[in-house]
Amino acid sequence: MYKVDNLIVGGGLAGIWFAFQCAKNNVPFALISKAGHSKSSEVAAGIFNPILANRQKLSYKADEIYPELGKKYHELETHIHQKVFHRFPVAYIIESLKELNDWAALSESHIFKDYVLMKNERIADHVISDFGVLEISSSGWVDIPLMIHSFISRIAAPNVFLEDDFIPDLLVSNEEGYFYQNINAQNVVFCQGTAATQNPFTANVQLKPAKGEVLYIQNDEVIEDIIPQNGVFMLPLGNNCYKVGSNFEWNDLTWEPTQKAQDEILSKFTKWYKGPFEIVTQIAGVRPSSNDRRPFVGRLNTLQNAYILNGLGSKGVALAPYYSEMLFKHMYEDGEIDKDVEVYRFKSK
Repeated sequence: MYKVDNLIVGGGLAGIWFAFQCAKNNVPFALISKAGHSKSSEVAAGIFNPILANRQKLSYKADEIYPELGKKYHELETHIHQKVFHRFPVAYIIESLKELNDWAALSESHIFKDYVLMKNERIADHVISDFGVLEISSSGWVDIPLMIHSFISRIAAPNVFLEDDFIPDLLVSNEEGYFYQNINAQNVVFCQGTAATQNPFTANVQLKPAKGEVLYIQNDEVIEDIIPQNGVFMLPLGNNCYKVGSNFEWNDLTWEPTQKAQDEILSKFTKWYKGPFEIVTQIAGVRPSSNDRRPFVGRLNTLQNAYILNGLGSKGVALAPYYSEMLFKHMYEDGEIDKDVEVYRFKSK
């Protein structure tokens, strides 16, 4: 029987980051995750960006999260002995004279001046940017699959990795804590993404899953250290390969790629990319999101000593370090949970 402090259910972004909080604080954990299963974390491009350029506003909690993001990922990289955090500026393609004039003024304001720089340079031969671009600093991407696999591969005693599906009926509790197969834990932390809707302990948390799809394309363009974006992004992966996406779909929540999504992505992409390219493959994932696009962090009311970290959505790579630390401090240092991410903030239907 393995005795740990925390049984962590789910090995996507949320689960890995909470496990890392445990590891760096010498708190033993057991992580349950089925290797090879499709997860939104595995599909996601992993782009982080402090600006919602098309809406001309800062991203959620940008001033709190983004200045520390590189430091937090560097700690994780040191732990897993892998480079996964890549700081590339996002180049938002300005598409009208009005938008150009708007950003010329906004870029000098105290809100945006530390994040953006107006440029009138061509990004690449086939990227059309007649009105210039807004270069956004403190942005880039995280290699999420490499991060997840590298972290799991380094889990060692006193910590435990259980490569399996979580079966709720096998979780039992008594005065000694939780028991799951050969694991005894004081707390359980659910980080299952959209699978939370099928778990009776978390089904009352009001997730609003959102499907997203991306295309992998190949072309002769040479873009190495910047991410063009307007409507969709074009993330350079090396060797003239790029990831292009994404979209939001609220009704079809299957994991199968669709022609509808491909058409939607291409219609936005070809507005500003005018070169030849080949679609190599298309993949889909379902993001754990919410009505207000805020995560769910804190204690569950279905079990004692049970918690949730979920609903990170499309901003997961930026939000996961911040909220995993918040949850850990709540559990071990009586830290407060922000009211805007409280688990039961929505009234039941």
